[in-house]
Amino acid sequence: MRKPLFKSLCIIALAMSAGVSMAQFPFGRPEPEDPDGLKDAYKDYFKIGVAVNMRNMQNPKEIEVILKEYNSITAENDMKPGSLQPKEGEWNWANADSIANFCRKNNIKLRGHCLVWHSQFCDWMFTDKKGNPVSKEVFYQRLKTHITTVVNRYKDVVYCWDVVNEAMADDVRRSPWNPNPSPYRNSKLYQLCGDEFIAKAFQFAREADPNAQLFYNDYNAANPDKRDRIFDMVKKMKDAGVPIDGIGMQGHYNVYGPSMEDIAAAIEKYATIVDHIQFTELDIRANEEMGGQLQFSRNEGATIDQSTRTLHDNQYSQLFRVLRKHKDVIDVVTFWNVSDKDSWVGVNNYPLLFDKDLKRKSSYRLVKRFNPDLDNVEIKEDFKPSELNQPGQEYPQVNSQGYARFRVVAPQAKSVIVSLGLGGNMGGVGATVLKKNKDGVWEGTTEGPMDEGFHYYHLTIDGGVVNDPGALNYYGSVRWESGIEIPAHDADFYAAKKDVPHGLVQQVIFWSESTGKFQRAFVYTPPTYNNNPKEKFPVLYLQHGWGEDETAWSNQGHANLIMDNLIAEGKAKPFIIVMTYGLTNDIKFGSGFGQFTAKEFETMLCDELIPYIDSHFKTKADRNNRALAGLSMGGMETKLISGRKTDTFASFGLLSGGQFAPTDFKDNKAVNYLFVGCGSKESPEAINKSAADMKAAGYNCVGYVSEGTAHEFLTWRRCLHLMAQGLFK
Repeated sequence: MRKPLFKSLCIIALAMSAGVSMAQFPFGRPEPEDPDGLKDAYKDYFKIGVAVNMRNMQNPKEIEVILKEYNSITAENDMKPGSLQPKEGEWNWANADSIANFCRKNNIKLRGHCLVWHSQFCDWMFTDKKGNPVSKEVFYQRLKTHITTVVNRYKDVVYCWDVVNEAMADDVRRSPWNPNPSPYRNSKLYQLCGDEFIAKAFQFAREADPNAQLFYNDYNAANPDKRDRIFDMVKKMKDAGVPIDGIGMQGHYNVYGPSMEDIAAAIEKYATIVDHIQFTELDIRANEEMGGQLQFSRNEGATIDQSTRTLHDNQYSQLFRVLRKHKDVIDVVTFWNVSDKDSWVGVNNYPLLFDKDLKRKSSYRLVKRFNPDLDNVEIKEDFKPSELNQPGQEYPQVNSQGYARFRVVAPQAKSVIVSLGLGGNMGGVGATVLKKNKDGVWEGTTEGPMDEGFHYYHLTIDGGVVNDPGALNYYGSVRWESGIEIPAHDADFYAAKKDVPHGLVQQVIFWSESTGKFQRAFVYTPPTYNNNPKEKFPVLYLQHGWGEDETAWSNQGHANLIMDNLIAEGKAKPFIIVMTYGLTNDIKFGSGFGQFTAKEFETMLCDELIPYIDSHFKTKADRNNRALAGLSMGGMETKLISGRKTDTFASFGLLSGGQFAPTDFKDNKAVNYLFVGCGSKESPEAINKSAADMKAAGYNCVGYVSEGTAHEFLTWRRCLHLMAQGLFK
């Protein structure tokens, strides 16, 4: 039985290294190998493309990724004018042909990129053999020859062309001496031909291939000012009969912008004049730069920390949600290279879905494993302050659907992240990235409804971790965390009720010789504890999970209220609950982690705490009236101790803390009652099998799966509620 326990403990070690509270770490089910790629996930939306170069084409592992993930390919540089025809009549077809033949062989469509661009262009077109400027008529003849030759060569495999690339100016400023500045880039093309070169290029391309879709392609196409310049130019051209079929929005973005509102507004505006929109060169940088400018920072020496990864995750997740909503007009979304290793903006800008080692990032999973039901959901505006807020605080809030909304005043901050949500990854758990409003206040709502019940969270402001000043604090992740409660439909069983007698939770301090210091425990005594001086009570020793402490079960878990209600309903026998620190947070993770035995805690529990409780409380001090249970790592401690201490305890419970097997005990007479439970989002199959095997072996064992919950406190509240009804009967 060592292997399953070691596996569970290793998962806890991973969570610890990421700074995740084990109270809500979603372990239990290994991530399955998915035979499908991005192209399969988006088959009902749009094509997923990738830009490639010859390094990619010569790397078997990258080819494997390309074939699995993408159904559209763009030649990153090898079809650009300067690459194909560096001198008049001197054609370099080898690389472009190799990419085209790869597409033909694998039945992948090819995006042609590009026919006209101010950079990497055939600058020889502008001069004669003596270096003198040529007329635009000569230029047009040379341009037509180039476009016709290229388009004809690849027309069997290219389904669309970026005909003209980046012809619009980045920044247009009016001044007294220039009240009507040109919206166009002041390139050699524009200086010679004005904007006519755009029309001519599209004309030549359409003549060469009447069936290919023809695109104008540009960066910063979501910027409202540049968006309008692009829109006006394309509309002007189309009104004049120029065959522009679509607009390519390059998508060289960063983790801070552009806003999803600007991207959606651009798509919707462009869709009024073209039928096809493509995101042609997508990457998201870790710095504050964006666009296709050729002068930029490669972020050399930068460290990509967890908050930056979360911003990266969120920007990709939010962007693809916008794109899916506009699937009627978007044809393809193309990533600008396969992995960070080959990205034009540099590996330290962390721009793509695959890292430098070709491993999938968390952003890949967010893009691929989307929930289509959430894309167009209407969030009800019936938000109310969380019941766990600080007195007088309006935020955080929750609504009737289970969404959580946050508001943080930090006007000088660059980023504010909440470690709760669906839109990112903050050390193994979800995240919500807040957006700053015009007043400098950060606001945001989770991308989807949260599981019912209690959740830990914290804020990360510009990389620094702090608690939400609006929420009460609870101990988890080896620190005090903010807490929020998503109202559960079955919350009545742990509700405080005025017509129900309530027991007492008191703090006790006991000396622990084995640890060399005083330890603390919280003791719940039932409402009837003081009614009869001679009455004695059974005791449940109930343990917390990793990162938590002895306060967890009475604060986050509502163990006392659960017992009060069960006793009032006559469903549970009154008993004492003792909640102490399980020494879990002192464990050092490393090479010796697999040898964890819980012996230290066992000594403190059995040799020090139990004698103290038996001497200070009215207990039935025998094994039949003593039980041990725990959640998560507290359950793992219970499992380890159970086989060794049946002389001390006769009942045991594992709450998301593993499973029992018949070989764990000498025989079925060694224990009176066993309980195993978890959330339906954990390992329900293992729980059901464990319970069935134990029953078949003659053990009194109850198995329970909490529907709709994961590794979180509503799971454990429900488990305690059911387990308590079977104890000491």
